[in-house]
Amino acid sequence: MHPRHPGLLHMPAKQYHADQSIGHSGILRMLKSPAHLREALDHPPPPTPAMAFGSAVHAYVLEPDRFAEEFVVAEKFDRRTKEGKEAAARFEEANQGKTVIAPEDLATLIRMRAAVLAHQGAARLLEQGEAELSAFWTDAATGIACRCRPDWFNETAIVDLKSCLDASSRGFSRAIANLGYDVQAAFYVDGVKRVTGSDLPFLFVAVEKDPPHAVAVYRADPEIIEVGRRKYQAALQLLQWCQESGTWPAYQPAGEVELISLPRWAANAEAFEFDAA
Repeated sequence: MHPRHPGLLHMPAKQYHADQSIGHSGILRMLKSPAHLREALDHPPPPTPAMAFGSAVHAYVLEPDRFAEEFVVAEKFDRRTKEGKEAAARFEEANQGKTVIAPEDLATLIRMRAAVLAHQGAARLLEQGEAELSAFWTDAATGIACRCRPDWFNETAIVDLKSCLDASSRGFSRAIANLGYDVQAAFYVDGVKRVTGSDLPFLFVAVEKDPPHAVAVYRADPEIIEVGRRKYQAALQLLQWCQESGTWPAYQPAGEVELISLPRWAANAEAFEFDAA
């Protein structure tokens, strides 16, 4: 138990992710289909380059000490020469277990961190608090074991750092809907309340990956939390049914044949009319 944040725990990321409880990423897979969650549980996918970069952003901005322990900047070696091969072998041995990032990625991380700290609202949020504390609880309605790991917790808010392509309110609201950030916000708000007793707001710190690395801070409004809550509760109910039945269906549980149509934007024939006049 954390001495200053009762209910929250300090633990390594590997220990957290090895736990059998479900986190918000598992819930998002369940919302795609139970088969997708089952596949990820049976065969955990390796992190994608985008996920690795996102982890590097989190560590560099929020936990510089951990960044130095877990990441290393790639060096160039002339492997055609004996000296180059030996130098490369020494580098690999000295950095076993670390994630190797390109020098240009480090330059991007430096600029992104500076941009976040130059934003008064973001800097104020990160003045006090701690990164990567863990919460575990049991969902009252289903008995499913749940977990969450806020990027930053400062007793006044749950803060999540997001690297993105568009940090504008219009662009980031689309990202919330498309990437399931509403589910994450509701799941974290409810989980933290369950273990700490505090009903805290969920804040996004959005920083663009490309220059000028624009930063914006947004508070999830009540609609985001309510919609996300309905989604994650439905996912937990479905997970409960899958566990009890031993059945993990994909999109068509009964093997039905469905009628499919074009999406609305593609069905607008007028947009494709050609005026030869």
